[in-house]
Amino acid sequence: MNTNSNCLTFLRFAAICSFLGALTTILLIFLPNPAATDFESQTLLYENKHYISKLWILFVHPQVNFLASLGVAFMLLRKYPLQIIVGTFFLLLWTFTEISQQALLIDSLNQIWRPGYIEAENALGKTMFETLIKAANGISDSKYFVVIYGFGLGSFFYGMAFIKQNEWEKWIGAALVFIGLLSLCSFARYYLGVSSLNTLVNWSYEWIYPYLQPLVRMGIGLWIFKDIKKMAIADPNGNG
Repeated sequence: MNTNSNCLTFLRFAAICSFLGALTTILLIFLPNPAATDFESQTLLYENKHYISKLWILFVHPQVNFLASLGVAFMLLRKYPLQIIVGTFFLLLWTFTEISQQALLIDSLNQIWRPGYIEAENALGKTMFETLIKAANGISDSKYFVVIYGFGLGSFFYGMAFIKQNEWEKWIGAALVFIGLLSLCSFARYYLGVSSLNTLVNWSYEWIYPYLQPLVRMGIGLWIFKDIKKMAIADPNGNG
């Protein structure tokens, strides 16, 4: 298989990953969260298959989206090296951190600490596991600190590359810039105390983000397939 064929195969894979990213985004946004209002009911979530399945979707979600972003990087790196290199760095930061966050929740919290709390035979054991469970919330939130920071900057820089393109790619760029800025605004309100952003950010996450984010993922997949078609027409024999 020659070099050009390898490139086309990789780009097809990246495009499929982008569509999978749209699917995981839709599932994460629209699948209901189980009701668990107190510590005891939250502790029993490790037995809830819907809750655990959503954690696994969150584990896969950044992986397929980062692989899709590598397809974008392959196509745009030479034209916009600053935006793509910086954006890829921050998207990698987001990907690795969210994967590790979900690994913490799937394994330590829901396979060890929550069952350990339920099965503890004395007050000392319950207190130990309760401390670990509550600590997991803080660790997870610290990882979320990095998640929305990395995702926000990565999306913003990729958007700034797309927005320089022609035709409908500009709209993908504008959407990515918006998503990136929205994530950074969320970071600012949570961790920098900018409470004046709450109303706008909450409204955007409720009425714009749930529909815009999957559309952007699908748009990127279609854009990659469009460029694959162009490459195949330009080099029908696959000679590289």
